[in-house]
Amino acid sequence: MALHYLSAVQLLRRADEEKARALYADVIKALEQRCTDVGVDWCGNELNITVQLTNDGEQYIAIAGRYSLPWHDDRSEIGGWKAVHIDNTFGTAKVIYDTTTDEDEPPGDMSLEPLAEEVGAYVGGWRAEHG
Repeated sequence: MALHYLSAVQLLRRADEEKARALYADVIKALEQRCTDVGVDWCGNELNITVQLTNDGEQYIAIAGRYSLPWHDDRSEIGGWKAVHIDNTFGTAKVIYDTTTDEDEPPGDMSLEPLAEEVGAYVGGWRAEHG
């Protein structure tokens, strides 16, 4: 019988991941209809939805709003959707979709269908080109 020990940090990370997946289940579901490897990621307290492009995590799409995604149900501060191709190999970031507005303006388009279509097309094209 094998025993598995989980540290408190691992348990908290799992709980945070479950909370993030629940808060953004509709976004994740829309993306999963067009992409594989959809997940959530956070550095510190900055939450993003991600689509991995490579197995080593060096290239991925990060999806957020004006900044990162909030950890609560109120999406009014998101301000629209922004998807960015992060390339850690070359240290670059390329915006591939952006409906965000300035903080003093009403939110941009929060529709999931155009976001999922654009990200899905980009991911498919990138994978076809780079394998």
